[in-house]
Amino acid sequence: MEIVIKFMLLRFLIYYSVLQSVSAMDSLLSPKGVNYEVAALMSVKNKMKDETEVLSGWDINSVDPCTWYMVGCSSEGVVVSLEMASKGISGTISTNIGELTHLQTLLLQNNQLTGPIPSELGQLSELETLDLSGNRFSGEIPASLGFLTHLNYLRLSRNRLSGQIPHLVAGLSGLSFLDLSFNNLSGPTPSILAKDYRIVGNAFLCGSASQELCSDATPVRNASGLPEKDNSKHHSLVLSFAFGIVVAFILSLMFLFFWVLWHRSRLSRSYVQQDYEFEIGHLKRFSFREIQTATSNFSPKNILGQGGFGMVYKGYLPNGTVVAVKRLKDPNYTGEVQFQTEVEMIGLAVHRNLLRLFGFCMTPEERMLVYPYMPNGSVADCLRVNQSRWFCLDQVRTLKAEKRFAEMVDRDLKGQFDDLVLEEVVELALLCTQPRPNLRPRMSEVLKVLEGLVEQSGYEHTQSGYEARGPSVSRNYSNGHEENSFIIEAIELSGPR
Repeated sequence: MEIVIKFMLLRFLIYYSVLQSVSAMDSLLSPKGVNYEVAALMSVKNKMKDETEVLSGWDINSVDPCTWYMVGCSSEGVVVSLEMASKGISGTISTNIGELTHLQTLLLQNNQLTGPIPSELGQLSELETLDLSGNRFSGEIPASLGFLTHLNYLRLSRNRLSGQIPHLVAGLSGLSFLDLSFNNLSGPTPSILAKDYRIVGNAFLCGSASQELCSDATPVRNASGLPEKDNSKHHSLVLSFAFGIVVAFILSLMFLFFWVLWHRSRLSRSYVQQDYEFEIGHLKRFSFREIQTATSNFSPKNILGQGGFGMVYKGYLPNGTVVAVKRLKDPNYTGEVQFQTEVEMIGLAVHRNLLRLFGFCMTPEERMLVYPYMPNGSVADCLRVNQSRWFCLDQVRTLKAEKRFAEMVDRDLKGQFDDLVLEEVVELALLCTQPRPNLRPRMSEVLKVLEGLVEQSGYEHTQSGYEARGPSVSRNYSNGHEENSFIIEAIELSGPR
């Protein structure tokens, strides 16, 4: 009896957790099925001027914003970070940014954004890091930022903000660092509870917390706007400032000249510094300059996405061939021997439903793979499309949990497969489609597992393909079963993976 009660309790807990997951996903959708986060991000894009087209991949018709450039998501699939620093973006910040309620990191520093800082940022209750420095924001600092109790890092320096420092912002005791320097802030300075802070460069900010004392402490100014005691030094300061600008300009030109010489010599070395004796007959070896020319010097406009290997760029070869170039994030992470091994294994993988490796590029400082470009979207987009002829991840997980593996098999196999091998293949496929790229296995690891499964199933590799060494298990299906089963067709995909 006790065992039965425990079993029923376990089933209830599993059912409850599934309901919670479903309700969490539904909370992101409007009654018309529109993803609130996609709508909010598109509103952010529309308010910005993107001359470098780094936001060109943001699409209102996309089901999943987690694959967008500069957008980061949690394992649950909600947007938790926007990292758009130094992208040459101008315009304003949309008030709809307050609808990204799970946002934890917002980095917009070193752009040309203008207008006021929207008070709706105070609705981002989970925000931990906010950096808006190095822009042209004007107006007052929103007092609503003081409601962000999880905020740990706040930088609003080098803008055109005016008015007083809000007491709510100064009273954020959880801040490790607060930077309000080099603005036009004025009035008394309140007691700031941040562990470290900077307020220099605000000429009208008074050190006293009392408004009366602050007014009394303001120096008397003459018609030129300078204090009387500094008026006699005004001329000499102007000359010193002008001289400093001239010297700085000359030094900058000299630095730029030598940097250009160094950069050209470095590029010339990288063009010829391919001293590894490594060739694979059917794969083309590209020079770094060929890849650099094909991708327009790895222009942000040619970014297709980002996967576990690194950034993926669209490229055009001199003969007109369109390719997808995977550039390794850290060349030191993969050594020479390991990269050669992976290229050899991936290059030997040939199948009608597998995108075949076209070539590679390897220098002492670069590791890149070159694939044919397939313009049919990414794996993530296709897995989330609700069409009856395609398997969605939820359907696969359901069939796996119910041990209904046979319904996922191509009819062309006519029931000739091994149950254990099929179960391991499904498990491997689910590992390869995890939402975060760093959780997915490497292609070489996948190939090793598949080779082991081929040997386990009793097949041997020949020139014409894989042939069975012994008798295989065959299943007969009725017509009624075939009518209810899913129709699987080969789908060619492109994208980060």
